[in-house]
Amino acid sequence: MASSIKSSNRKGKTDEVIQQEDIIQAVVIADSFNKRFAPLTVCKPKVLLPLVNRPLLDYTLEFLSINGIQETFIFCCSHAQQIKDYISKSSWSNPDSHMSVTTIVSESFLSMGDVLRELDSKALIRSDFILLSGDTVSQIPVRDILLKHKKQQQKDKGMVMTLVFKKALPKHKTRCLEDECVVAVEPETERILHYQKVGHKKKIEFPLTVFQENNKVTLRYDLLDTHISICSPHVPPLFSDNFDYQTRDDFIRGVLINEEIMGNTVNLHLIDDGYAAQVSNLTMYDAISQDVIKRWSYPVVPDLLSLPGGRYSYLRHNIYKQKDVVLERHCILNENVVIGRGSKVGSRSSIINSVIGHDCEIGSNVHIDGCYMWNNVKVEDGCILQSCLLANNVVVKKGVTIHAGSVLSYNVVVGPDITVKCSTLLQAEPPSVDMDEFGDNETLEPSDSIVVDPNLVGAEGKGFLFHSSCESDDENDEFPKDIWGQTCQSGSEGDETSVPDSVEELSDGDSPPPDDLRLFYSEVLDSLLRGIEEKVKWENLVLEVNSSKYAYNVTMKEVNTLVMKAILEIPKQGSQKPLQPQMYLVALKPLLSQLLPLIKNYMKSKESQLDCLSALEEFGIVNEELGVIIMKVLHFLYEKDVLSEPVILEWYSNPPVLGDVDPAEQDLLRKR
Repeated sequence: MASSIKSSNRKGKTDEVIQQEDIIQAVVIADSFNKRFAPLTVCKPKVLLPLVNRPLLDYTLEFLSINGIQETFIFCCSHAQQIKDYISKSSWSNPDSHMSVTTIVSESFLSMGDVLRELDSKALIRSDFILLSGDTVSQIPVRDILLKHKKQQQKDKGMVMTLVFKKALPKHKTRCLEDECVVAVEPETERILHYQKVGHKKKIEFPLTVFQENNKVTLRYDLLDTHISICSPHVPPLFSDNFDYQTRDDFIRGVLINEEIMGNTVNLHLIDDGYAAQVSNLTMYDAISQDVIKRWSYPVVPDLLSLPGGRYSYLRHNIYKQKDVVLERHCILNENVVIGRGSKVGSRSSIINSVIGHDCEIGSNVHIDGCYMWNNVKVEDGCILQSCLLANNVVVKKGVTIHAGSVLSYNVVVGPDITVKCSTLLQAEPPSVDMDEFGDNETLEPSDSIVVDPNLVGAEGKGFLFHSSCESDDENDEFPKDIWGQTCQSGSEGDETSVPDSVEELSDGDSPPPDDLRLFYSEVLDSLLRGIEEKVKWENLVLEVNSSKYAYNVTMKEVNTLVMKAILEIPKQGSQKPLQPQMYLVALKPLLSQLLPLIKNYMKSKESQLDCLSALEEFGIVNEELGVIIMKVLHFLYEKDVLSEPVILEWYSNPPVLGDVDPAEQDLLRKR
């Protein structure tokens, strides 16, 4: 009897193990590890930003739930507590939910590689799993792809990953520029033989062995990367064994390069039907929002989504309305419009291709085209809004025009009677400076002392220009970037850049610079401004500067000095009044990072470094209000190996002669 009970228990345990192995798992990465959506993500995680009035994370979790995924792990770093709170209050935490959702938090997550190494250390994966990001919108049958992946694994034991692509011709609106790639595939097995991002390349090179060792090779450039991957349990250990794997692309390159040694392979799965895309930047946010509104993503459409406040009613021309929407007489909802509960649209206003959140108030004679308003937004009479995004609690006062690509973050106020230029990013709080980047933890001055610029946000406005950092690894110039609103008119009023009046102060105290020197400085400044705006490679900027040098026959000492002065002058461009030190430093930091290769090109020798220090010193004395930050910049250049310690000590001990500059002012600058 005891024996039979023991046998029965053993059988029960075996059934339990089998059941556990059959559980279908998914790993969701709820952090993009970049600042593409800043300043919107300064106080809120990207996966909780609304897309067509629904958090992005809900699209991803519903996609997994519909496909029968039973266990999902959400890895989060930035604003992790908000994500945990959201999950705990959502239907995904209900006891009757078909899918268990677990959040895993760590501040050490800096990349996908860190997430998968953590996944390996916790031993959470029991079989093949689905890997995707928390900003994925899809309705493809991913469970069928998982089953196909397992069948192919039986034939090829070394297959560790299947990448899911969708056929989409070049220039397709949901193809992200950063994801443009060329893939060489063995057609019979669908094994990837070569994978390469296109970037700025006009010619793609393939290893000759790809064609020598395979009878048939298919080259594909008509692919849209869905960022959905089917992974074997061997993937997390491979990331743990290779700490240089930070992204999925690193992993793919590593597997393909070491295939002969490790025997691992990566396959491709191409979906012909269905919708799948990742909200990787604002351009993709716009494209995917329009696809959802226009029902290309069916059944992921507004009227079939479960939302607070009730479902949307679906009307002709893709008009979606929730309850308690007030539309005054003669207002026009043209087509492709979503309006959330409690919102109001005034008379003679027109809306097209736009999403309006709940409890928004739109005045009379307002024209809205291709815009995204979140919740509690107020737009007063006579405004024109084109292809812009307005976050929660934004107020747009009467007579304001907002051009394409602009983002107004939470609680920003603009107006009245002002024009917001193309691609302007505004935030309500003064920008903070990470002083550690400049070798100091101190705060230059209290944030509340920074004055709002009425030329930027209007006489009654509240907002500050957001400066994105160019130093992130994700924001290098290796790959082209999607820029939302890049088709806007660049020649609009106020867009021109002119040489500042401070060109007269190139050598304040010296005799006035000759015309050739003045013209050389102007050309250098113009070249740098254009190079920053168009993201010109630094090598090309060096060629332009050198061409100007020979054209005006200036010495290398003058080149070194004026190039540095031009860089220091750039943040002051377009400002109607003197910048305060903190605002100036916020604008200068990304410029120094972006132009660092160019600076290093000119500041190689001891003499050129002394020229650089002289330029910094003179700029700090001439611009007395900015003198406090010169030592911060000096420390930054020292940390970046532009300036050497012996040269700095020599400069400090032996102040250079700067025309009529009072030596006492030089001493004062050194003591700051």
